[in-house]
Amino acid sequence: MPGPLITLIALALSLAWALLLHAGVLPSDWVSTVLFVGCICLLYWFFVRRRLLAPPDTGWVKWAIWAVPAYCIFQLLPLPLGLLGELSPARWQMVAALAPVMATPMSSAPIAVNPPLAVYWSFTLLSYIATFFLVRELAWRFIERPWITVVPLIAVGFVEGAFGMIQALSGGGNALAEGTFTNRDHFSGMLEMVLPLAVMFGWGILQTERDRVEQSLRPALELVAVWATAGLLLMAIVYSQSRMGLFVAIASLFVTAALSFGPRLPSKNLRTAGLTAVALGGLALFIFLPPDQLLGRFAEMSASGRVSADTRVYLWKETLSLIDEFRWFGCGLGGFEPTFLKYQATVAGFRVEFAHNDYLQYLVELGFVGFAILITAIAGVLIPVVKGIVRSEDENRRLLLVGCAGSFLAIGLHSLVDFNLYIPANGMILAWIAGVASINGLD
Repeated sequence: MPGPLITLIALALSLAWALLLHAGVLPSDWVSTVLFVGCICLLYWFFVRRRLLAPPDTGWVKWAIWAVPAYCIFQLLPLPLGLLGELSPARWQMVAALAPVMATPMSSAPIAVNPPLAVYWSFTLLSYIATFFLVRELAWRFIERPWITVVPLIAVGFVEGAFGMIQALSGGGNALAEGTFTNRDHFSGMLEMVLPLAVMFGWGILQTERDRVEQSLRPALELVAVWATAGLLLMAIVYSQSRMGLFVAIASLFVTAALSFGPRLPSKNLRTAGLTAVALGGLALFIFLPPDQLLGRFAEMSASGRVSADTRVYLWKETLSLIDEFRWFGCGLGGFEPTFLKYQATVAGFRVEFAHNDYLQYLVELGFVGFAILITAIAGVLIPVVKGIVRSEDENRRLLLVGCAGSFLAIGLHSLVDFNLYIPANGMILAWIAGVASINGLD
């Protein structure tokens, strides 16, 4: 299968390019990756995708996925002011406030308060969807060797983790592991998604090729390489000194361990004992693995009054008022910063571009209607994953789905206190994993 393999490599290089450019946080950097992904998709669909097509998604899932960018386009449409006032009174008031200083009164305006940024994020969203469907097709082509489609993610995770460890170990006691990212939490967020896949890949080699591991050097070396990579990823997360990163990594490892061997144990007592042992192992990692600097950050967090004084908590409270103002149709992607100024009392001398909680920010920008569409699309991806973990008779695919579930849990938890899903490279990795999970979760 040279065509699909070349496509997979090209897509991996696009992801590597985005990571090299600081994970695409600057629009000027990310645009090149969007163009690369678009070209790869077009070339694949025109020259490679001729036969052996992937089974289609359930109808409602496909429509829910495409409804998300369609809704974002709706937010960009110029609406008559009368209709705008009915759909979004807060946005209408913003337009009306400009009337005294405008030579020609506006007769229409979009729901999105920052149309240029809304266009940018809409194209970013489309690149995620393109990545999802392309990886889904590639995963179907490699359905007999399902781990091939996540090897590129493990490879780029290894490079990022190794670079981060070099930064941490060569920069003195206070140096952080950040890789090519501009923020340690986003670096940690990327590695958290890859870590469960690396762990489960090694477990899959051990479970499905045990005889070959015992008799042949090659699978044994593969097992050592994959688990060494997993260890490197975990250490890079630790040395990023991200508090949530360490918690999320251990939580995802616990869940993947529980899902991988728990259902296969023959009795309830054995399952209880196994899960208890895994939980104690996770607790030991949490206590003994972190360096002194990270332990110091946890100590600060537990100090009297420290949690209530955390800036994030105040930002979330102020964001709730913004959600209430744009409750139904939101303020458009990228509209959080200008609309938040009205309620910003925390760190008043600084720009606040993100709510530091992806769920709250998407509620602000999409409103309840758009957020419901987004949740429906996400549920359409997660349901086959759960079914596949429970029902799949192919142990390789089941373990791959367990790894994907660990990745989803990791980014889902970290998004409670950060804006990892607004980091383009991390969003692309999540879309990649979703594409793999979507096809391997089918019966």
